Amino acid sequence: MMTFVVGLFAGYVISSFVLLRRPHLLHQSRNFPIHVQHISHRGGAGERIENSMEAFRNAVVNGTQMLELDCHLTRDNEVVVFHDSELMRATGTAGCVADCEYGALPPYLNKLPVTFEPGQVCEQSHSPPSRIIRLRDVFDAFPDVIVNIDIKANDDRLINEVSNLIKEYQRQKRTVWGAMDRKVAAKCRRTNPEVLMYPPLAHGLGYILAYHIGLLPFLPIPYDCFEFPLMQAIKDKRPMHWQANNTWKTRAVVQLLCYLMSFPGMYEHIKRRGIPVFMWVGNTYSEFRTAFELGATGVMTDYPSRLRAFLDEGTKMVDRTTSS
Repeated sequence: MMTFVVGLFAGYVISSFVLLRRPHLLHQSRNFPIHVQHISHRGGAGERIENSMEAFRNAVVNGTQMLELDCHLTRDNEVVVFHDSELMRATGTAGCVADCEYGALPPYLNKLPVTFEPGQVCEQSHSPPSRIIRLRDVFDAFPDVIVNIDIKANDDRLINEVSNLIKEYQRQKRTVWGAMDRKVAAKCRRTNPEVLMYPPLAHGLGYILAYHIGLLPFLPIPYDCFEFPLMQAIKDKRPMHWQANNTWKTRAVVQLLCYLMSFPGMYEHIKRRGIPVFMWVGNTYSEFRTAFELGATGVMTDYPSRLRAFLDEGTKMVDRTTSS
């Protein structure tokens, strides 16, 4: 009996080792539309007011390959690009997005804190203030740029309206969507399975644990890309939403995740299966370097011009090495 158990375990370990490096033996490779390195978080919330048209234009000027944004639904069924369910933080006006008609939404404040860069603010130098825009406006302005949509509410109407817009603009393969909440993510998949999708938080953590016990090479991955937090940056900076819950338990969880997510072999396996790995949010050269050295395909940033400069410097370095 012991010999059988040992043999079974040895077979499992060897199979896991082989499939980790050669996943094509078991799984069909996925195919993301383009190679994405530069992703602008909320359009680049450190350089322009978050989720504004000015932010998205600035990101595209700086060569972004993906615009990350957030969506809510107004009372008159307009899909708007806005992060919070409540208006106060970003506009200074009390109330909820869902309770307002689109035409009655207030403009953004001219100065907003940068969520993932504590102590930093983004201040708009011009007037009038930026207005809240619709998802339709983004699709119209940037038809060829991949848009990454975070569905912020468990609202069937919101999911259906976003799906309808994606179909209307025929951009199923130029749009990534999903949600942190697995129930919302499941609704997205059921509503429009043709749209590219990233996993909810719980599923992402599940794949990380599966890697550490050797199961990941055997598991199917029904997602088109992964979006992992850059835990080292979160641990060092403690963004605003972490500071609000800064207990020893939170710090212990962050420390554990830093360790579990520090294995380049995990990201390399995912990429070998044709699935890009995006990390959020990196805002400094050190953080960009950490993310790419870990194995990120692309980095989400609040500072599009800074990431562009970093990528351009890397390209020049490769060119110099090649020519020497």
